[in-house]
Amino acid sequence: LNEDLDSELRDKLSSDFKSLKRGILELIEDTVEESEKLLNVQNFIDEYLEDDDTVLEGFVESSDIYEFYLKYQSDIDTLLSEEDFYDKSPAELNTYSLYDYVIEGTKEAVNLCMKDIYDDVFKVD
Repeated sequence: LNEDLDSELRDKLSSDFKSLKRGILELIEDTVEESEKLLNVQNFIDEYLEDDDTVLEGFVESSDIYEFYLKYQSDIDTLLSEEDFYDKSPAELNTYSLYDYVIEGTKEAVNLCMKDIYDDVFKVD
């Protein structure tokens, strides 16, 4: 992220899964327009959480999602464990391979983290 925006967002993020959140923000940065970036980040997160068709650059192909998982594996596994994701069987998620289960879990972790980022940065107390 550009330095001003990076600093502003970094200061507002809670310490929970901070490296994962920063990784997601980097993907968002690659997706949103340069002008009025903070507003665009907020709008993008809103849109991403509300519309399943919203695309996050670098998080489209299953191979990209798997690479993202490997990079943030510890945070993703901890977050999913806290949310009892691993209590769901692969059949409940309509996945029939370990690879697909990891992909679905990573998508879920990103959605959960997007909500946290939104609350950390944009929610007014």
